[in-house]
Amino acid sequence: MLQVWSEKYRPQKLSEVINQKHAVERIKAFVEEKNIPHMLFAGPAGVGKTTVALALAHDLYGKEWRTNTLELNASVTPDTPIMIRKNGKIRRINFGQLAKEYFKYKKEKVVKTEDLEILSLEDNYKIKFIPVSNISRHKVDKIAKIKFEGGFIKTSLNHSVIIINEGGELVSKRVEDIKPNDLLITFKDVLEGSKKSLNLIEYRPQIFTKLKENLIVNSKIKQIYLNIKMNKEIAWLLGLYLAEGCSVLQNNTRGQIVFTLSSEERRMGAKIQGILNKNFGLISTLETAPSGFDRNNFSSIQIRANNTQLARFFKDNFYEEECKKIAKFKRVPDFVYNWSIDNRLNFLKGYMGDATGDWKDCVRFSSRSKENLIDIAWLGRISSLETSCFEREARIIWKKPTSFYALTNLLPFEPFAKLFEYLGIPKAKYFLRHQLYGKKSKRISKKLLKKFFVNALKSKMTLNQEIEELFNNCSKLLNSPLSVVRIKDIEISNCYDYVYDVSVPGIEMFWGGTVPILLHNSDSRGIDIIRGQVKNFARTRTMSDVGYRLVVLDEADALTAEAQQALRRTMENFTSVSRFILICNWSSRIIEPIQSRAAIFRFKPLSEADQKKYIDRIVKEEKLKIDKKAIDAIIYLAEGDLRKISNLLQASAVLGKKITEDTIYEVASQARPDDVKKMVEFTLEGRFEDARKILQDMLLRQGLSGEDIIREIHRQIYDLKIDEKDKIKLIETCGEYEYRLSQGSSDTIQLEALLAQFLVFSKK
Repeated sequence: MLQVWSEKYRPQKLSEVINQKHAVERIKAFVEEKNIPHMLFAGPAGVGKTTVALALAHDLYGKEWRTNTLELNASVTPDTPIMIRKNGKIRRINFGQLAKEYFKYKKEKVVKTEDLEILSLEDNYKIKFIPVSNISRHKVDKIAKIKFEGGFIKTSLNHSVIIINEGGELVSKRVEDIKPNDLLITFKDVLEGSKKSLNLIEYRPQIFTKLKENLIVNSKIKQIYLNIKMNKEIAWLLGLYLAEGCSVLQNNTRGQIVFTLSSEERRMGAKIQGILNKNFGLISTLETAPSGFDRNNFSSIQIRANNTQLARFFKDNFYEEECKKIAKFKRVPDFVYNWSIDNRLNFLKGYMGDATGDWKDCVRFSSRSKENLIDIAWLGRISSLETSCFEREARIIWKKPTSFYALTNLLPFEPFAKLFEYLGIPKAKYFLRHQLYGKKSKRISKKLLKKFFVNALKSKMTLNQEIEELFNNCSKLLNSPLSVVRIKDIEISNCYDYVYDVSVPGIEMFWGGTVPILLHNSDSRGIDIIRGQVKNFARTRTMSDVGYRLVVLDEADALTAEAQQALRRTMENFTSVSRFILICNWSSRIIEPIQSRAAIFRFKPLSEADQKKYIDRIVKEEKLKIDKKAIDAIIYLAEGDLRKISNLLQASAVLGKKITEDTIYEVASQARPDDVKKMVEFTLEGRFEDARKILQDMLLRQGLSGEDIIREIHRQIYDLKIDEKDKIKLIETCGEYEYRLSQGSSDTIQLEALLAQFLVFSKK
């Protein structure tokens, strides 16, 4: 796993912290006495608040700092697949799609949810939908892509995954601490659905047509469907439609369903005709059709059935919302997840039209739609099938072939080896060690473990209290739908975007990934997290000589009002065994009762000299070459944020060892000051078209966001050679349009309108 420079060059001790001497010296004194108060760190982003908090933990606890410190603030990327149940309906969705439904304003960080559940895990290891209390988000600049057997998951670097420790317990582990060959938790189980019919009511045609002043019955309507009772045949037909079907609508009034098969599949064509006739009362045609590549080669057959209602139904449900109705955007309809297990399996059998292999052996589905492949993988997992998802295909495996891609029900070796050794079961540990599936990851099959567990059950009556918990943990795992997969690789990349999390009260876990992986609920903003995870950690006594544990809450100013009140009570009740460090940008957003209980430290932006010192350190260590103008550009863009400095340098270094000013602005994806200055000057001189061309270039060719451009416009106003009163009016106008952009308005329209306002102002 390649190290991110912002972490690589993060100080590990208070003595290594750059600047912030006014805060660091006071904190050092507390650490030396091993008696720190509750603290509130306030200041701009990237000036060292989190660094100082973690350095404090290092100095205070030494090597044991991780076990004595709880740090909260982590999330997963917007394209992370999850499964939810909303208003009683199961959906496979991404975090970004879910966010669009709940976040109404750009600057919202936390939103409450109602009637929303996410697929999670109960205490008894039963796979179940658990209520979500809120969704949160924050921006990051680096993410980790964790590739494991059968799929991948993308998270922020300080997110946590759930693992099984040597005691057989489910515990969280930070992404920055995991490495290849570590084991992640997955599952396969039966989640029985309740939907027993196909609802076609909303697609029914108009029964009456208007003729002059009278309504008459539409004679063209042959069939109207309301609720069709689901059965295996219909499920199979809908699966086949996903693979081989399409719908044609002419003027939204005449519709046709078409299935295209190879010329050797006439028996399947006859089966389709039979199902359409038996279940929908439709008479269909079967005819030969030309190849899509050679129109003179009639190598396929088509089954066509005329019905506008069904054509509308298929078009609305088998493609991504708001996307073109083409194969690239095909999806498994949401209602399929809500079916019974038998109907889901028959849907997958029908989808064999896009697959190779044999059912109940090994099947490989191919699709141009990546989301569709993820759908298939998740659908299989909740139908007790072993699935995996790759770049161009999804797989289902029943038997255990010698194939490298075969997934099996494997569990970690250590907890069971430890248990059998305690129980003195003859040869168990020796035998199991030689039956491992992969020596590096040390896994063993459930089938093999159960053979030895019979002897463990016989010995259970003689267990002492020390081994009882290990026995129960192993037994629970062995009888659960859980298994483990090996991490193959971890990639770090730039992000510069929002990441998301959900609050799952009482459970603090949920499933996510291209195939489901158990993730830790890391959101630290909701009342349930304060009452649950924070309270449980804070009330537990430490074994260290310090005498108390440390809770670090990043972005504490995003805590809800209810969460802050709960935090206040937790701080009061457990001061004897815990201390709190709250990190925020604006202390005014922290309630007064918390501020009065904490020592407040104000962190200032770093000086230009300190920033250059930090840049020189990285350039020297990484053996880079950098222009003076590039250094000036970094300092201008970073605005005292050391994290941004290290990320800009790392991103630029990928393009070459020589870093120039152009390289910096290219990787920063921010507006160049010279371009914005010229655009504003052109506008004030009355050269609107020239200014508009620069704006269009920044938006379209450079791909800059409206907020980035308007932020630079605001900075350039101060350098304009105009009267101070005029600057104030322009800044006021900027503020109005920046607010409009924050509400989701069009970047192009609003920025052109802003330039128009500048032009009108200049003529006055």
